[in-house]
Amino acid sequence: MNKLLTLNILILLLVSCVNKEKSESEFYAENKTSFFDLRNSDWTKNTWIRKPENLRTIHESFKKFGYEKLENLIFKSENSFLIEDIYIKRNFGNLMDSLQLTYNKPEIQIKYYAEFWNRRKAEKNDSIVYEILKELNSMKLDKKRLNYKKQFVNDTLVDLLKIEFDNDNLNTEKAKSDFDILKKYGFHQSAYNLLFERAEYSELNLDREKLKKELTKTKEFKQPWLIDNEK
Repeated sequence: MNKLLTLNILILLLVSCVNKEKSESEFYAENKTSFFDLRNSDWTKNTWIRKPENLRTIHESFKKFGYEKLENLIFKSENSFLIEDIYIKRNFGNLMDSLQLTYNKPEIQIKYYAEFWNRRKAEKNDSIVYEILKELNSMKLDKKRLNYKKQFVNDTLVDLLKIEFDNDNLNTEKAKSDFDILKKYGFHQSAYNLLFERAEYSELNLDREKLKKELTKTKEFKQPWLIDNEK
């Protein structure tokens, strides 16, 4: 049931979380944000995402970026859906609707939904989860982008989402801008991966060796936000 909490809120973020052994002899510094472990950890065991204030930050940041741009991260069939290695044998849309409908209504809760909401209440995040479900379901109905609350947005997360998922018109200018943003935030291993380990950037005309000299080396490899997707 805890898997559903992360699933409903992330919608889903976050992506191909694969730990890889690094073969290169050159390693680069990588900053760690408050939400960084969502990329390189087991979502179902993550405690940070269960705090109401962090759920709101993730949700509002996704709203600013655009939930519709993240829909391809959920693989849906008629009676099941999959995100990463989390498989749920239920219709995604029906599940979202039913979770909203059964909140604070024990008289209509079957065991599945009763357990879900009891766990949310135990974690003291049931009200924000319900609020998020309502907004996601409203977006599903009218196909409009949700208005975000600026005070809760994490702009670093939004910028990272733009780099990874907003690549329909990727060109050399945007690639250089993406590199500069990663470098500014201290994600130097991610910036290195952009130059040498990301398929979508590989054909662009970048002065890779020159740009690499702008990055800070380190002796120890740290998991990057922007992972190597060429191996």
